[in-house]
Amino acid sequence: MPNNVDKAPRHDEAIGWSKLAKSYRRGEVDLPHYHVEGQLLFATRGVMLVETGENRWVIPPQRALWLPPLQEHSYSLLSHTELRTIYFSRSLIEACTSFTKSSYVHVITATALVKELITGLFSDEYQAASHRTMALLLMEILSEAEQLSAELPMPQDERLSRAARELLVNHRWEASLSDLADIAAMSERTFSRLFIRDTGFSFRTWKQRARICTSLDLLSNGIPIKQVAYQLGFSCPAAFTATFRSTLGTTPREFLT
Repeated sequence: MPNNVDKAPRHDEAIGWSKLAKSYRRGEVDLPHYHVEGQLLFATRGVMLVETGENRWVIPPQRALWLPPLQEHSYSLLSHTELRTIYFSRSLIEACTSFTKSSYVHVITATALVKELITGLFSDEYQAASHRTMALLLMEILSEAEQLSAELPMPQDERLSRAARELLVNHRWEASLSDLADIAAMSERTFSRLFIRDTGFSFRTWKQRARICTSLDLLSNGIPIKQVAYQLGFSCPAAFTATFRSTLGTTPREFLT
């Protein structure tokens, strides 16, 4: 387990929770570390790639990620990101007896209520007792929320991962299979075979999903659908909307409402 951990308590047991707001630039990396508390990671803006052992999760503003205490993790920022982290002490987690999912990593939809509770925990308008109630309610909601699969599985092979990161972080949407295979220093045939093995998707299909995941950050910041479509290399807004629907089961407009 890595040594990079803040072992000093962020709060006493009477409070049971704490918070951290931090801004990141696109391309920044937070190296592997862990915390003694449980964490809920949420971004009000931006998209992050979180790695937990062999699992990798792409988290846009419409998702939140739960990390149990002592869970090793790292993350890379795929765009400018405003991160909001809520830390929960073990005793507070145990006080929420219905939170049976607290011991493993999982993604949930950041519903309007989840977002409001997180906002409330960062507000100075409430007293400590109210904040503690909000923290407990947030965990109650986490206990009931449907677990979501990672919308963009990342390849495990380090060479493939390097190529995928180049596409995601630097928005190389024009890059072909040949371009990415060159970055990975392997033949196109080997790249294609290993990519399907690691992600379950062909590179072409994965790239489409990567563009849709990236679009979530752009859309959430009010960029028009037409502009997003062309910025991500789609031939027209209709093509973007069709791909968005086939990937997420809804249209861009419906997703943001």
